[in-house]
Amino acid sequence: MNLRKLFTLLLASLLPIAFAACKSTSYHEQSGITAGDESSEVHISKMGGDIDVDSAPHGANLSTMGGNIHVGNVADSATLKTMGGAIDVDNSTGPVDANTMGGNVTISTADGPVKATTMGGDITVRETGASAGERDIELSSKGGTIELTVPKDFPMSVRIMLAYTKADRGYHIEQHAGLEVQETDEWDNSHGTPRKYIRAAGRVGNGLNKVSIDTINGDVILRQE
Repeated sequence: MNLRKLFTLLLASLLPIAFAACKSTSYHEQSGITAGDESSEVHISKMGGDIDVDSAPHGANLSTMGGNIHVGNVADSATLKTMGGAIDVDNSTGPVDANTMGGNVTISTADGPVKATTMGGDITVRETGASAGERDIELSSKGGTIELTVPKDFPMSVRIMLAYTKADRGYHIEQHAGLEVQETDEWDNSHGTPRKYIRAAGRVGNGLNKVSIDTINGDVILRQE
């Protein structure tokens, strides 16, 4: 088989793949930012670098191996993951799942369930509670302060666990929701590094929404306004 015929056959085999990629509404790339059309979920997966999306009216699925993630306005749902960097959401009107291996997570306004996890950083979430559905909130940091703001009439069942490994710093849970707060006296050695715990639990209203907050070596602030 001569080279010209081989090239023709190879080109013919690649054309359907290239055509399908052009029609796809989500992309995987190593650099730059590419998204689907305006009627589809924004789907970006990068090997490294920041991701910045102004608007995702049909949801967003964003991931990077190392870099910051910022979303302006997102509806439907948002799944955000970075191996190292901050995650910032200006406004969400659907479920948010944000996960970083090292960095702060900030969700300025949320009207839906929120799950935020960081291996080292602070978490700040403001839940507007405008919708009538359930809006469970799960926030977890392995080293940082967690601040959650909810409306005064936000019905919730709350469970907070603050662990600390340093006795020279006065960690605390700040709340005015009438939660029962307990602090252990003895150091727990079962996790390697000795630690003590401050726990808080209680119910506001009918307890519709489950609120779970866990952190190590950071304060917990629960505001109602």
